[in-house]
Amino acid sequence: MSSLTTRGLSSAGLAPTTYPNQRPDARDARPAMVMRKYQVLALGSNGDILEKQVVAPAVPMFEDAAGAFARGTLITTDRGPVAVEDLLPGDMVETDRGPEPIAWIGSTVFVPGAGGASTHLTSLTRVTSEAFGMNKPMSHILLGPASRMVVRREALKSLIGRASVLVPTIDFQDGDRVFAVTPPSSVQLYHIALKRHGLIMVGSLGFESYHPGRNAATELGQNMRSLFLSMFPHIEALDDFGELTYTRTTREVIDNLVTI
Repeated sequence: MSSLTTRGLSSAGLAPTTYPNQRPDARDARPAMVMRKYQVLALGSNGDILEKQVVAPAVPMFEDAAGAFARGTLITTDRGPVAVEDLLPGDMVETDRGPEPIAWIGSTVFVPGAGGASTHLTSLTRVTSEAFGMNKPMSHILLGPASRMVVRREALKSLIGRASVLVPTIDFQDGDRVFAVTPPSSVQLYHIALKRHGLIMVGSLGFESYHPGRNAATELGQNMRSLFLSMFPHIEALDDFGELTYTRTTREVIDNLVTI
């Protein structure tokens, strides 16, 4: 982080941790952990909207909770397409099960070149219009590294029991219709959780709703688990996220299975 000043990090919503009990020479020798600000909106049990800000490490486990949809992404709702930044918990979005209320929204700022060595917010993925067929999507979409889209291959049904799986959008980068981009300035990123894991529709494409994954409990130590859970004021434990409805995999695995 030697190339980034503390002032610059702060203005970007990032800040290095400090070690006040260390001698200056020891502090300089130890890489600072970069912390990121996460904004959270959640639907309370009484229908109120809970709002908070959490400062947590700029690492994938935390960043994935806010790194799927860039500002301006049009999410399909019961009242038509709505920009992700204009959504609130309780709004009805179109899912693979029909209209469902948003349970939680997380967001953070992606700043090109900032975040330290541990971050995976290093670039975004641009999906151009009709990259996956007619009106898929209708217009360009800008996505973060946490986005996964549903992929359907009938051949998978006999292999894994279902034809639809989730694949990271980044796996489809081809340098033509789907490609990595580094924006010239900061971009607000968002993710959306439903009451249970499923697909959120962006036009005619289905993207995964937020879920920390089956191994979240083992990937987080006790202190980090408490900090992580503080980002989700609408639940009490990781088990409250429920089961993963769709299998997560990679494009490489799918291509290998289908061609066997």
